[in-house]
Amino acid sequence: MLPETPLPKGMRGVIRCPARANPPLLRVSWTKDGRPLEVDKLPGWSVRPDGSIVIATGNDDAPGLYRCTPYNSYGTAGESRPTRVLLKDPPAFTVQPKEEYFQEVGRELVIPCAAGGDPPPVVTWGKV
Repeated sequence: MLPETPLPKGMRGVIRCPARANPPLLRVSWTKDGRPLEVDKLPGWSVRPDGSIVIATGNDDAPGLYRCTPYNSYGTAGESRPTRVLLKDPPAFTVQPKEEYFQEVGRELVIPCAAGGDPPPVVTWGKV
């Protein structure tokens, strides 16, 4: 587990359990702040087949100290190191591209784009 897991406020977030299992993983149990975490009792929370917790909307229920314990048919090798889940503001554009650009054929076109956040976001491009 990473020492910290940032989740975006008001957005979907994932807390991963870094487990490998052979035979395959059967289930993962979680604790939060030293107590068993009952994901099914938290609205918008679910557990993926790989044991990761998915939180539909990051809110004040999320922050805390989490540990996971993976199980397969042989049992478990124990619980993970803890990760502190922190709510962070989602990344925001500091320079946002316009919706449309025009340029003469064969000329260079520069489309500015920049974003800030903590942790620093990675900007990727896609062509529609």
